[in-house]
Amino acid sequence: MHAQPIVELTTGLVAGYELLSRFDGPWRATPDVWFAAAHRWGANPALQARVLEKAVAARADLPPSTFLTVNVDPHLLADDLVADALLQHADLSRVVLELTEHTQVDAAGRAMAVLDRARSAGALVAMDDAGTGYAGLELLLALRPDVVKLDRALVTGIDADPVKRALVEVFGDLVGRMDGWILAEGVETRAELEALIGLGVPLGQGWALGRPQATMLAALPEEDAAHIRAAASRASLTDHVASVVRPVRAGGDRDRDDVLLAGDGRVAEVRDGGGRWVPAMTVAPSASLTEVARRAMLRPQARRWDPLVCTDGNGAVVGTVPLDALLLALCDSPGA
Repeated sequence: MHAQPIVELTTGLVAGYELLSRFDGPWRATPDVWFAAAHRWGANPALQARVLEKAVAARADLPPSTFLTVNVDPHLLADDLVADALLQHADLSRVVLELTEHTQVDAAGRAMAVLDRARSAGALVAMDDAGTGYAGLELLLALRPDVVKLDRALVTGIDADPVKRALVEVFGDLVGRMDGWILAEGVETRAELEALIGLGVPLGQGWALGRPQATMLAALPEEDAAHIRAAASRASLTDHVASVVRPVRAGGDRDRDDVLLAGDGRVAEVRDGGGRWVPAMTVAPSASLTEVARRAMLRPQARRWDPLVCTDGNGAVVGTVPLDALLLALCDSPGA
């Protein structure tokens, strides 16, 4: 079992881990191939039971205040081997059972009864791949999961897709009304990460946050955790420029940097969307979106869409403000 960290998208702390199966042996194949073969040869219940046994035992290695999640096919909960692997434990706290959305659960059958008993023992339930599978809404309403995992199809490119952002907001509102949590999986870029933080998604998982590994990662590198905290802080200032600032390199190297500093350290130029150097207009992090948008549009027509440079009270570069991000934030602000 390898563990991939699940991270709080406000603090940058590791909140839990998804345990993922890895296979050694002469037949080299990805886990999905192994599980498909196990299903084909009737060994899937035994394999699933072994995975659950190892996952429950892994709680002994959990850092304080964290949880672990493990995938289980819902229909296999009706199998005695799988059910016994769970129900032999009187205490299943800190275990989250991820049920794939692609298989329906018979609410009147043994699978749901096993799930209810597992919950009574302290386990939580997550619905995996939300938003992609058959009858997903029906399953969501039947299970009332504690955690809903957004499929990576919704997460990939969310920073550039307003429809995906709107859909995630809808999911977040629905799950929040059920007293559950949203977890975004498949977060692979910092731009996706920042978009999810801006949407208020509380938990994230993916290569941008940490890859699966044989040992449980106790904490993110401080640089990554600090980036998450800074992005969350900006997101909390939704009516201010700080909420749309993008980190950049600032210095005196025209080939490497994105903001060019003069000899006295002041901002001189900024690289535009086409890679050209243009005169820089500076703004403060605390400035309102409306004020900054008005100032930007009063520039000469040829310069109106150039990025802005955000600087702190000492004149140090905080980052740049793309005009499209500024206007989208202005549209989303209260009263817009």
